[in-house]
Amino acid sequence: MSIKLKGNLITLIAGGTGGHMYPAIAILEEIKKTSSIYFITDKRGYDYLTNNKTLINQNNCEILILDIISPFKKGLINKFKFLYLSISSFIKLIYFYFKYKPKTQIGFGGYTTILPCLIGRLFFKVEYFIHEQNAVMGRANRILEPFASKIFIPFEKIMPFKNFNKRIFSGTPIRKEIKSLKIKKKNNNKLNILVLGGSLGAKFFSISLVNSFINLDPKVKQKLYISHQVINSEIKKVKQLYKLYNVISEVKPFFSNIEKYYKNTDLIICRAGGSTIAEILHLKIPSIIIPLKNSMDNHQEINSKIINDNKLGWVINENDFKNDTFLKLIEDIVSRNLHLDKIKLNLEKYKNKNDREKKYESFNEIFSKHMIK
Repeated sequence: MSIKLKGNLITLIAGGTGGHMYPAIAILEEIKKTSSIYFITDKRGYDYLTNNKTLINQNNCEILILDIISPFKKGLINKFKFLYLSISSFIKLIYFYFKYKPKTQIGFGGYTTILPCLIGRLFFKVEYFIHEQNAVMGRANRILEPFASKIFIPFEKIMPFKNFNKRIFSGTPIRKEIKSLKIKKKNNNKLNILVLGGSLGAKFFSISLVNSFINLDPKVKQKLYISHQVINSEIKKVKQLYKLYNVISEVKPFFSNIEKYYKNTDLIICRAGGSTIAEILHLKIPSIIIPLKNSMDNHQEINSKIINDNKLGWVINENDFKNDTFLKLIEDIVSRNLHLDKIKLNLEKYKNKNDREKKYESFNEIFSKHMIK
């Protein structure tokens, strides 16, 4: 571990899902020019960082990888494994805090954040801040909220409804390649659909949605171009089905350059993760949201209320998914583009209203107001 200090040392801490990592990466992009950064994450989070090598190939940004699992996994073996990994991570973190003495740390959620945040705050008096991405605060952030100086939240109010004096409506940071993106005006007659299943519950997106698309009226299928994220085990089968049923498509396990796909998308079909919702609202792309039915504390369904209540798209609960209803919706969108125009207008109004109500325009503004001592 080596780092050339440049200004204050800031520690960013995030568990390894896209929902936690993308806001952390967005903040890293904003503050890396003026501050030295140590990024603490797990092995999954490290993969997100290495996908963008320009973020870490600089001498003022280093990474500490922790091997931590959920304490709620069932089974005696998992309990012993959790204890062993926690002790190992504790030793790593004590060494880190003694050596580098960061002044500020920001946690984004996930069980990986609990140990470093508590060690830094309780033993080394490092000031701690939270960024929450969902309408329901995650369990790790709920544990850590009493120790935080401020909590930055994605919507005006999130559950549980408490600690109002600590919470600041900041929105969710957007990665720079998406923040600066301009959605193209389409000149062709195709409806470009982007399907993002994510890593959790992706089987539904790889099977049920595919079966719906191949059963569309042939005249409707001719007007579609589908970019579809599919789990590795289903890719070959999905490609074959789309080819057999004459659906023009691109099928991949992961879209690394997602901004390219956003730029050409008319309609997104996706889960209701906090970062995904934030990107949809920022880019003002109409969407069909299918919340993950077994998400922690039902947070995805609550996230999706933003879309449903403000008529910014369509929300379909997975348990209520009916093939005929979905087919009718797609056919209506294809035949009556007016549906999308109304949604786009609502998205424009919502974004303008939201931007006016947020307390800060950028995280650098938040940083200078609340975190620089």
